[in-house]
Amino acid sequence: MDEKKNVIVQQIIQLVGGAENIINIWHCMTRLRFDLKNLDMIQEEEIKKLNGVMGTQFTKKQFQVVLGTTVNQYYEIACEILGISANDVNTPEDITKEKKDFVTWFMDMVSGVFGPIVPAIAGAGMIKGLISGLAALGIISNTTDTYLLIDILASGVFTFLPFFIAVSAAKKFKTSPFLALSMAATIMFPALVDTAKAGEVSQFTFGGIIPVPVFNYSGSVIPIIFSVLALSYIHKIVDKHMPDVLKTVVTPTLTILISGFFTLTVIGPIGIHLGNGLAWIIDRLFDISPVVAGIVFGAIRPVSILVGMHHAMTPIALQNFADKGYDMLMPMMFIANLSIVGAAAACYFKEKTREGKSAVVSSVISGALGITEPALFGILTKYKKALIAVTISSSLSSAFISAFGVRLYGYILSSVFSIPAYIGPYFPFAAIGWLLALVISFSLTWVFVVQEKESKELVAILNGKVIPITEVADETFSSKSLGDGVAFEPENENTVVAPAGGEVVVASQEMKHACGIKLDNGVEILIHVGIDTVAMNGEGFELLVKQGQKVKKGTPLIRFDKQKIVKAGYKATTMLIVTDDGGMKNVEYHTGVMTQKGKTIVAKFI
Repeated sequence: MDEKKNVIVQQIIQLVGGAENIINIWHCMTRLRFDLKNLDMIQEEEIKKLNGVMGTQFTKKQFQVVLGTTVNQYYEIACEILGISANDVNTPEDITKEKKDFVTWFMDMVSGVFGPIVPAIAGAGMIKGLISGLAALGIISNTTDTYLLIDILASGVFTFLPFFIAVSAAKKFKTSPFLALSMAATIMFPALVDTAKAGEVSQFTFGGIIPVPVFNYSGSVIPIIFSVLALSYIHKIVDKHMPDVLKTVVTPTLTILISGFFTLTVIGPIGIHLGNGLAWIIDRLFDISPVVAGIVFGAIRPVSILVGMHHAMTPIALQNFADKGYDMLMPMMFIANLSIVGAAAACYFKEKTREGKSAVVSSVISGALGITEPALFGILTKYKKALIAVTISSSLSSAFISAFGVRLYGYILSSVFSIPAYIGPYFPFAAIGWLLALVISFSLTWVFVVQEKESKELVAILNGKVIPITEVADETFSSKSLGDGVAFEPENENTVVAPAGGEVVVASQEMKHACGIKLDNGVEILIHVGIDTVAMNGEGFELLVKQGQKVKKGTPLIRFDKQKIVKAGYKATTMLIVTDDGGMKNVEYHTGVMTQKGKTIVAKFI
């Protein structure tokens, strides 16, 4: 076991409220996902500070911790710590699930079912895309045995997709994977599939009375998911009422009979029609205007990744491949990824430290390979306007490729390795779309974020005389052990304001007499009202901002009662300290003057 990951997982479990607060835990490609009893117990900011954690996200009542492509290792450690089975996705017996609204339940279900099987369909899709590209370039002929054998390797996953979904759904719904596979075998039985393909018979008849609709379930998604969901309840009911001596044989027999019949007569047909309905809605949107469809899906995709809802599009894309043989949504998914990559690349020029630039480079590479969470959570969430640039770029570029009908003929991971899959009549338009996504997102991010006016100076935070930090009657401050800066002797003044724009990174609602800000230029400052005023335990102070809040120059930060401070026996001297110069080589401080709050310059970054 990786000891570093073990420590991180232990800390995450503790910070989400401990094992007793965990209802369920699972993972997708990059995120550890939690169902929790009490969301108020989550210490989100502390989790974000953990080594290896790229970010956190709430989707309805689901809490997600972004850990990257090695999330499976963290998950296995978590299962071991919690004493549950990674295969069965079980939870301790004393944990019970709370009721959820339909949207929350559906999102959990889709992410829980599709997350584990994404590697299989992505890998098979990659093979299919590469072989298609090679054939389109004339490097290999699609009539050779070699092509046929490679195509078998790729197409098998999609043809027999219900089997993969059945196993994953069984884990999600906590039922027997082998009984679930029996449902997949039922709807994929050759006699049923071949009859549906022939198109000569629309239904079978059971007992000469009950009609059993005939459909080709190959590559279908929705029917098997709801079939396994129904089986999980049927199996529990049958097992509950079955004597122990009969459970081994009779329980699975009745479960297969009831579930299989219910699947063929009710769930399967409904699932097919539901899938067709979703496809119909999307088709109508494209019929109205491919450009509008591109704008809508292009705007939705980046946000869906951010909140962990992106797997919800997977069933739609797979249904399109099964029904029409192609899909126009997946090219937009690639466009969204490239928009994220372009925006993250622009942020390279915003970062001031070597570590920050290194993080940008790694996230750009990861995004190009199809994993965009590091860029989204590690880079773009710090620069909120970059997310706007991503959305605009994704919408415009998706509208462009949609207008020219760019499509894929097989599922493939949205990465640079998927490019060969586009080779064909739509390739020029796809290539232009990729270039647009990168250029637009990079340019807009450069305008919105990189060239945003940075703080070159600090203005007075109070009205009063400004003195050198070395003259403060407290050795902790005067010795510059916390950093260099200036101090203010406030006159008739009771509100401290921000000396420049930035984000509040320290704000104690208990003490209330101090706060820390990371300025837009990367400099970190600390504002501390009074000497030894920590002993007042917040009495006489009002903190006007919260941690994570964006502030501008002049934003009120702390309100204080000078008379109460003096009456308590303390000085109201207020310190403005540069705790981290953010790479700035020199800071020039102006002291010995009476200041006008929010206007008088007290420090310049050179």
